[in-house]
Amino acid sequence: MLRTVLSVIAGIVVAFAVVLASDALFHALAPSAPPPADTSNREAMRAYVASQPVGVLIAVLAGWALAAFAGSALAAHLARRGERPGWIVTALFLLATAANFLMVPHPMWMVVAGVVLILAAGWAGSRAGARARHTG
Repeated sequence: MLRTVLSVIAGIVVAFAVVLASDALFHALAPSAPPPADTSNREAMRAYVASQPVGVLIAVLAGWALAAFAGSALAAHLARRGERPGWIVTALFLLATAANFLMVPHPMWMVVAGVVLILAAGWAGSRAGARARHTG
């Protein structure tokens, strides 16, 4: 049980590290106006996200998918208990993303794509991590 808990924690840490790194990279490659000073102002944040180039928003989605894959694969691999730990990481990552959507309004297409991509990447990562454990 301890191994599973630690594997889930490791998976979440990796997933969030990937998100932070990918967001920083994508925003550095396509600089835009800085975020509003008051990030609790939903309308200002909505306008900020809407001002981002679509390519940056798509790249952010790719970063989320990569994060879900990496975190779920690591958890499933380390736990040695099949896919379930990877799915736990995927669920926690999806909950964090939903909280982000509530705090920072995103375009509806990005919300839908984000949920679908995180679930698909979590599924693939969980399977890959569990299979890697059995083959190596």
